[in-house]
Amino acid sequence: MKDRERDILRKTILEILTKGLVHYTDLDKKVCATCHSFATTNTFKSQLHYLLSNGYIDRIVRGVYQITPKGKNYLTLLMS
Repeated sequence: MKDRERDILRKTILEILTKGLVHYTDLDKKVCATCHSFATTNTFKSQLHYLLSNGYIDRIVRGVYQITPKGKNYLTLLMS
């Protein structure tokens, strides 16, 4: 996966999470439905793990995620 594709997936995940708490399955379906050929369940999982491990998103309870202030800053960086 190329850096540009990773950034697109990360940006998509963070944009969805700006709307509030989102369940894992809803997030997976929305990201994979973006019509990007590289947006598969496995690439989604790896990018979600990256965002989680670096503190851009938080897992509130099992399967429910939200964006952090650090994630909002990262999203503005990705949008520029």
